[in-house]
Amino acid sequence: MRNILMAGAVALAALSGGQALAEGGVGVRGTWGDPQHSAAAFHNMEELFPSRRIAPGDQTMALKAPAAAFAASYDFKGKTHDLDAFAANTRTTGLLIMRGDQILYERYYQGSAPDSRFVSFSVGKSFVSSLIGIALAEGKIRSLDDLIVSYLPELKGGAYETATIRDVLEMSSGTSFNEEYTDAKSGIGGFIALFDQNQGGLYDYSRKFKSARKPGEKFNYASADTEILGALLAKATGQRAADYMSEKLWKPMGAEAEARWILDQPGDAGREIAAGGLLIRLRDYARFGHLAAHDGAVGGRQVLPKGWIAQATQPQRPQVGYGKLSEGPLGYGYQWWLIPGADRAFTGEGIYGQFLMVNPALDLVMVKTSNWTGAWDAQMSAETFALFDALSEKVRAMPAQPPTP
Repeated sequence: MRNILMAGAVALAALSGGQALAEGGVGVRGTWGDPQHSAAAFHNMEELFPSRRIAPGDQTMALKAPAAAFAASYDFKGKTHDLDAFAANTRTTGLLIMRGDQILYERYYQGSAPDSRFVSFSVGKSFVSSLIGIALAEGKIRSLDDLIVSYLPELKGGAYETATIRDVLEMSSGTSFNEEYTDAKSGIGGFIALFDQNQGGLYDYSRKFKSARKPGEKFNYASADTEILGALLAKATGQRAADYMSEKLWKPMGAEAEARWILDQPGDAGREIAAGGLLIRLRDYARFGHLAAHDGAVGGRQVLPKGWIAQATQPQRPQVGYGKLSEGPLGYGYQWWLIPGADRAFTGEGIYGQFLMVNPALDLVMVKTSNWTGAWDAQMSAETFALFDALSEKVRAMPAQPPTP
């Protein structure tokens, strides 16, 4: 029924790092982030939470199997490391490097495998952004400069009452929501507590916060903003987010496998967790990265609106410009982190070390999933960027290849 993934089979044993599941298994809802459970939990979240199917189509974007052994090295903190060292140093669970439609390197670690569906965490925000772009092109959203309350009138009286859709896409809504993972009483602390209870209410929780400043003035990373975008998507399209993603993105882009979207409660009443609840195979993350590297087109089909990715992956206003955030030299677009430099590279990032890194100038995509011991690790993040920089230079020096669609 389905097209073959790649031209040639790749043995699972050769891809796997050969490590057993972490001792302790997936744990329970309240322990999925603990180091003794996270390696297993992060690619088995369906065992812990209800989820909704994102169906693939009958046509798969074919990927070429690695043509030869691929080696790469990078310098970090005065030492040179190879890819095996990178995986060990940064608690990697999956690593895929792709140039065009050619897989250069693919490995799985800590019990994961090619058929594992890895949790996106906030990498999922970049998918939500793309779905907003599609709804805009279809006229279901009139303008990014519309007040979001004109679609969601229940937002009146809170932080989002005077925010535009663009403000929310740029994490500049003005909400007082605080993304401090070490504080159980923070905005994200309460969000995660509700997530674990799985009794609904994440959207209502996200919209209850008051304004801390005028929208559009300052970047403030807030997962609540993406939950609001998820509600906007459902209201504007009249469809559940998973169904809309299947129809408008997953099938047209040639995803190989079914994906899942974690719900905030079981059954039809469950809302897809827009802030980071996608469950996706490594190769399909790479396909989405390829789509983003090609202005939203694949196989001659314009899946995302032409020009949307260029708009979404460049700073549109001063408060999200390069170096204006608290995250060093990075900038921010529409739910994408932006890497400074002539290549105009960008990345989706999620807690515990999830990355989807794209260099469109070099047709380079790197997917890295991880189980860091804390929600964020500055050194492991820096080492990941060091590898991506080294890969970019390696690919830049490689012979030109025929263009891929």
